Amino acid sequence: MACGGETPSSGDDAKIVSRLVRDMELIASSNGRKEQLVRAPLREEHAFARPAFETFPEGIEVIGYDSLGQPSSRVVADYALHWTELDLWQLDGNVVVEGDEGQKLYTQQLFWDRKTKKIWSNVDSKVEEGDDILYGTGFEAIDDFSQWTFRDITGTVGINVEQTADSTATAPTPVPPVPPEPSEASPSAVPPDPSAIPATDSLTLQP
Repeated sequence: MACGGETPSSGDDAKIVSRLVRDMELIASSNGRKEQLVRAPLREEHAFARPAFETFPEGIEVIGYDSLGQPSSRVVADYALHWTELDLWQLDGNVVVEGDEGQKLYTQQLFWDRKTKKIWSNVDSKVEEGDDILYGTGFEAIDDFSQWTFRDITGTVGINVEQTADSTATAPTPVPPVPPEPSEASPSAVPPDPSAIPATDSLTLQP
């Protein structure tokens, strides 16, 4: 491997699992304050890939904490891919995001850029806020849910509907996504900045 630069790795390098962790529970802190708890049955690190990444093939749960150390948000997904140097996440399969004001987002794929604090999805999504339910294709938000933007609104419901365990973003049952192969985790696999995607029919919500 070349030294002194971020040279894209070969497919073989990307497939090498440099470290495997089972029943992971990781606490992230800043200035002595707990900010995040990450739980996963299995974590596979690919440190030889460029950019380096890690996968969570058996699912993941991420809990965020507020300034008082109380749980304020929660994210779960069936599969996760994390570009460690970029701090960019891709979540796939039955993704649920719960905000600190009780908002809930349901989708089958979600990207999360922790550096810019943005989350976005380019597939069917559903958001519940109080008694309101909104459906749309494409979703963008600040990760604390202080502002949401939908693209291509497909419907709204102004009544309280109980969310069942097998509910999805849209009425038809979606086909479970196929997790990306490790060899696909290369610079070309990094999703585009959502700001580059034009809004065709948007609705912005601010609590």
